[in-house]
Amino acid sequence: MKIRILLIDDASFIRDLIKRTLRKYLPQGEVIEAADGRRAQSILNRQPIDLILSDWEMPGVSGEELLQWVRADEKLAQIPFVMITSLGGKEHIMRAVQAGVSDYLGKPFTGEELMHKVQKALVKSGKLNKAAAGPAAKGGPFSSLEILSGKGDGVPGGSLEALTGAAKSKESPKLKGTALVSWEDIEFRCMIKHISIDEVLLVCKRAAQHPSVFASVSVTLSPGNQAGQAINDLGAYVHSISAVEKRRDAEFLNLVLRFESPTDEQRTLLSSFILENP
Repeated sequence: MKIRILLIDDASFIRDLIKRTLRKYLPQGEVIEAADGRRAQSILNRQPIDLILSDWEMPGVSGEELLQWVRADEKLAQIPFVMITSLGGKEHIMRAVQAGVSDYLGKPFTGEELMHKVQKALVKSGKLNKAAAGPAAKGGPFSSLEILSGKGDGVPGGSLEALTGAAKSKESPKLKGTALVSWEDIEFRCMIKHISIDEVLLVCKRAAQHPSVFASVSVTLSPGNQAGQAINDLGAYVHSISAVEKRRDAEFLNLVLRFESPTDEQRTLLSSFILENP
């Protein structure tokens, strides 16, 4: 019997990464996608779902609002709900707990951490046999933190027990938001790994074409903090581009952009962005 998993995230490449991990380690799973909470509500009203994996920060209906809606519906209230987000502060954890979240996973995370949460939720709900679950194998598309942070060592993805005080744990490093890079009528979305007043380091999924070193690009930065303001149409040039993984078939790239002649308003927004996303 198929296990239906509803995956909700407005970033398509994050959905792609999670889907590939689920398909590798949970072949009996069927992944149904939604780009926002409103579409997720429509899906939940139409078909049965065994597990919900949802981002917190989304346009329209947020992950928190979706969780509250699910728990308020008698037909849906028992579905396991795992929140996956870069909002790793204790305040957000407690809000999710109060709304009835089943578990919490901080971005960035490894494939093993993702599958631990998924298997734990499915076993607890009776949708997966504990013996059949087993540990997730190493080497999956999310098996190293290199994929999203460029680091080789794994870090804890966060758990309700650790982050609500039942156990001690260090918080995961947080990605700082997303960037939309435009170059010669081509657009690709990246994650912001580091930002300063002069440059930004991005982690991007490999594509058919990429700008070369010194190429001029336009970049829009969206903060991980919903309260922050997006910075549109920043002029920049490519300072460097390199593979994240030391393999010829590496799927992710580190892209360093140096800003060129930002306006006074853009500099002010950059300063606020850096302060709000340390």
